[in-house]
Amino acid sequence: MGERKAAGRGARGQPRDTRTLILLDVNIRSSVRTVSENFLSIQIDPAVVHNGWIDFLSSKRLVTLARGLAPAFLWFGGKRTDFLQFQNHRNLAKHRGELGPDYYLKNYEDDIVRSDIALDKQKGCKIAQHPDIMLELQREKASQVQMALTKEQFSNTYSNITLTARSLDKLYNFVECSGLHLILGLNALLRNPDNSWNGSSGLSLLKYCAGKKYNISWELGNEPNSYRTMVGRTINGSQLGKDYIQLKNLLQSVRFYTKASLYGPNIGRPRRNTAALLDGFMRTAGTVVSAVTWQQ
Repeated sequence: MGERKAAGRGARGQPRDTRTLILLDVNIRSSVRTVSENFLSIQIDPAVVHNGWIDFLSSKRLVTLARGLAPAFLWFGGKRTDFLQFQNHRNLAKHRGELGPDYYLKNYEDDIVRSDIALDKQKGCKIAQHPDIMLELQREKASQVQMALTKEQFSNTYSNITLTARSLDKLYNFVECSGLHLILGLNALLRNPDNSWNGSSGLSLLKYCAGKKYNISWELGNEPNSYRTMVGRTINGSQLGKDYIQLKNLLQSVRFYTKASLYGPNIGRPRRNTAALLDGFMRTAGTVVSAVTWQQ
């Protein structure tokens, strides 16, 4: 790399601004680092479980668009990760409550509407060509979800979300059909009286996914540095590290996930107190995570 400076005189003999010319010699014969082919990835917030919106993940149009993003990670997580609870219910329609005029949603059976949708099974995928009424319903549901998210954000009050086995099946079917890899965030705010993580719900989820042979990577919690603002609870880096060690042990106890990737701690910008939380976490659990995650 070289540097040259050029100067001259402008109108009426006034000196021009000095400019610097930099010559770069770039070695393109070998790479210094290689990023994962999944580097540019996407997120789905658990809020899609609300109001049956997750049922539209079987949309052929949506799957086709998502395939254009592959290979990539799909992170199922966000602020509502820590309000997510898993329940192994198969027939979601009985647990949804009244959905008003949403005829098609009420008639979902297992993964798909019974006779209202023609299935296109490709590589085991269940893809649906939704009729126009379903597309209109999709837009309506998306609008409702957005309003609910905005209300929760401004009020800083978040409601619990139940992730049923059926909803999880639909999520994984979407991931498989799209050629993506799922990273599933577990609820870190499920706590014992001593403030340690209560992993009973997480273990139930792990066992269910293992029984289905779902290829999933895992994460615990979302932006733990913001828990005091959100729910009035504080979890320091050392305790969070112990929680990750506990989750790692749970993964080791489920044969199918002994080699599964574990990511974390998914903090916000690593500054000041957040940097201290990250430091405590790394000292305790730096060796158990496959990669360190943080949000901009």
